[in-house]
Amino acid sequence: MVKKLSVWCVAFSLLLISLSLISANLDIQKEIISPVAIKDLNVPAEITLTIKNLGDSDTFRIYSLVGIDLQPNESFSLAHDQTKIINLDAYPSIALKTSPDYYSFEYKIAGEKSGIQTDELAITLAYLKDAFNFYIEDISPTSTKAVIHFDNRGGHEYKNINVDFSSAFFNEIANFSLAPFEKKTIEADIDLNKARELIAGPYIVTARINAEGLAVSGQAVLKFQEMPGIESTQSEEGILLHRVEIEKANKGNTNVDVSAVVSRNKFASLFTTFNIEPTRKESRGFTNVFIFEQQVSPGKSLHVIAKTNWWILIGIIVAIIVIYYLLDKYIRNKLVLRKTVNFVRTKGGEFALKVNIHLKARDYVEKIKIIDRLPPMVKVFERYGAFAPDRIDESSRRIEWNISALGRGEERTFSYIIYSKVGVMGKFELPSVGAIYEYEGKIKEASSNQAFFKNEQA
Repeated sequence: MVKKLSVWCVAFSLLLISLSLISANLDIQKEIISPVAIKDLNVPAEITLTIKNLGDSDTFRIYSLVGIDLQPNESFSLAHDQTKIINLDAYPSIALKTSPDYYSFEYKIAGEKSGIQTDELAITLAYLKDAFNFYIEDISPTSTKAVIHFDNRGGHEYKNINVDFSSAFFNEIANFSLAPFEKKTIEADIDLNKARELIAGPYIVTARINAEGLAVSGQAVLKFQEMPGIESTQSEEGILLHRVEIEKANKGNTNVDVSAVVSRNKFASLFTTFNIEPTRKESRGFTNVFIFEQQVSPGKSLHVIAKTNWWILIGIIVAIIVIYYLLDKYIRNKLVLRKTVNFVRTKGGEFALKVNIHLKARDYVEKIKIIDRLPPMVKVFERYGAFAPDRIDESSRRIEWNISALGRGEERTFSYIIYSKVGVMGKFELPSVGAIYEYEGKIKEASSNQAFFKNEQA
């Protein structure tokens, strides 16, 4: 809305002062009723003239030659010392340079006998949009209503005004009438959902005005006051699924930089996830510190959710146990064989080795046959350990033991001595021991390591 109507004040002040023009014939007093002529409505400025005839009786007529049509323009008669009050309407026909436009002009009162007398008038020329002024009181984030002041500055009466106000905060339609120079106060409900997301500062309010069949528009500035404010909340729940939720909401109307911090030890960090990526991570001893930073606009929030899922660790442990069980049950041998050899000194100086076969059952097994193979050029010395072999086959060079069953964790050790008349130099290798057994009704096989003896002397 154009607010450059300060010129009205000048004009109005000048014209409210009762001026007297005393000539030889007429005493003229002027009173401004409405100083503004609304050009697009063809509404005149209104002036009241009080004219007293100091001379002889005469007939007079009022007119102007400078683009102002003065009504009424009929002639009137005044006797000596007679006074007449004339309500004069001033209709401008000139173009406006600015709006509003202060305009001073001469008018004339012509007497048939006494001649022409000249006087001055001043009015303001304006369009309809300049006849009104509206402004809005400042609002804050806690405001629920906007207060609009709507003024009639033109001094004319308007019986039916419709105004549609629109802004970022509210939309309001008002219908009312206005007496000359009357002021109206209008309250508009603020859209709180929109207001929560708006930043402090000036905002334009547009008014679409319909009056006397004419539609015009104007603007005013609404100031949204600053009110910073961060509301912080934090919740924590769960053990195996430990959840921490941090929210920092901007309840004010300015952009605010906020931060949130989540700490976890390095082991727990392996099982912690976030709903958003941290801005940075700092390592402090055995603790990882996750820092989240963000600029939060009004109505928005920094929302951080940290989940430490110990179910993952439990799942990993269970998976390891299951895999171990499956490996142990279906893949790993239930019978473990280990073969070792030791050098034995003899009286006759023969080369001799003591062979040890260690047997251990991981689970209950039965119908076990242990088969060892003799290297070439050696013979078996017929002295055995606690368990003598069940069979020695010289042709196939096999030595065998039979065991009916072994319980879980049960162990056995078999030993025998081999010798040779021929000395051995260097590395002497012995074949691995094999076993055939039955586990849960199925035939299984197992074998030992390869044993060797390194002789560095003849």
